[in-house]
This record gives sequence, structure tokens and C-alpha cells, in this order.
Amino acid sequence: MVNSFIRPSDLKTLKHKHVEVVKAHNTYLRLTLPETKSHDAPIVTLFPAVRIYRQICLHQQALSRAGPDDYVFLPHLKDRNYALNVLNLMFNWVLKVTGLKTNAHGLPRSMYSLRHSAITFRLLYGHGIDLLTLARNARTSVEVNINHYASTVSGEQNIALLQSRRTRLGTT
Repeated sequence: MVNSFIRPSDLKTLKHKHVEVVKAHNTYLRLTLPETKSHDAPIVTLFPAVRIYRQICLHQQALSRAGPDDYVFLPHLKDRNYALNVLNLMFNWVLKVTGLKTNAHGLPRSMYSLRHSAITFRLLYGHGIDLLTLARNARTSVEVNINHYASTVSGEQNIALLQSRRTRLGTT
């Protein structure tokens, strides 16, 4: 999720037929998920998602569970709400064991925190990323990006971007 911007609810509906590995100037996954919250545009992922997806495929191919209509996560569980509950349980167990159940402000983390991290990391570390592109790719709005995800970003965290200058076109 940190490399794909998807919502936790997308985990239960994501099938292999929704995932395409794109090898062009950049390598990424194109996710053509079913419509959620009135958004139906494909999502493109960061490069690390490709490696992770390939590892998932290798594991599932050995179990004959990597067909186009097989679910990417917990394909053996037919009740997809139950599958999402299992993923939540596993995630919460990892948070508890690692002592990361709460964030720096004492608020509880959830699987949605991974999506929050994905969007916030792009705001912090994405070179020249614009809010509209990020919003469309994450199937959200610019307003949500500004009011929710960017609320933790300070000017000092992006000091290099603030101090950057555009080069003039046509100068030699």
C-alpha cells in the first residue's frame, strides 16, 4: 500500500487481472481496480511495488492461485470481508509486536496509515510532484490532499523545493 496509494478496501477486491506490469521509461504497476468513491481511473504505483507483486505471484503460482480471476491477497479466502479482517488482524499484530501501534502524536495506526504514508511521502520526497497528479493517481481530491495528507508537511521538510529555481528556456 505504501508503494501503490490504494485504500485498504481495495485489498479485498484486487485480482491479478487488475494488475499490469508496465515496462517503459519507468517500470510500474498499472492497477485498474473496480470503481471506488466515484473514481475509476487506473492507479500507477512506485517501482518497489513491481518487485513485491512479482514475489507474491511466485508464491501464488506454486499454489496454483495466480490466475487472472484469483485475488492478489489471501486468494484462498472466498469471503472477501473476512479476508480484509484477516489482513487487518495481521497488520495490527505486526504493529503491536514492533511497538508501533500508535504514531508520534499518540494516535492509533491502522492499515489506512499505509495509504496516508504513501501520499505524504510523495508530498515530501516526490521531486516536483503536483497535487492534482497525486490526487488523481490516489483516487482522491486535491482538497483532501491539502487538508488531510499535507497537514503534517512543513515548509522546512521541503526546503530544497522552496529554494529551487527554474532554469530559463532558450539560454545558452
